[in-house]
Amino acid sequence: MALRIFASSHTNPVFVEVDGQPIRASKKSAEWCRRAVDVCWEKKGRATRASEKAEAQAAYDKAREAYDKIVKESWDDEK
Repeated sequence: MALRIFASSHTNPVFVEVDGQPIRASKKSAEWCRRAVDVCWEKKGRATRASEKAEAQAAYDKAREAYDKIVKESWDDEK
């Protein structure tokens, strides 16, 4: 769960479970979050020190994988 001011800003996520299952938002919202990871890396990746780049890239890749999973589990709000 996160707070978003459409389409300008977004808080860090807080993960919530109900009855042992994760809460999932709309697919559209989850896809927005996934794209935000790429936008963030595009900006911050350039400024990352060479000595820290591999570790930072791995962290962003992990975030991409997490959001890709959330996108697959989210309900389709286009239907």
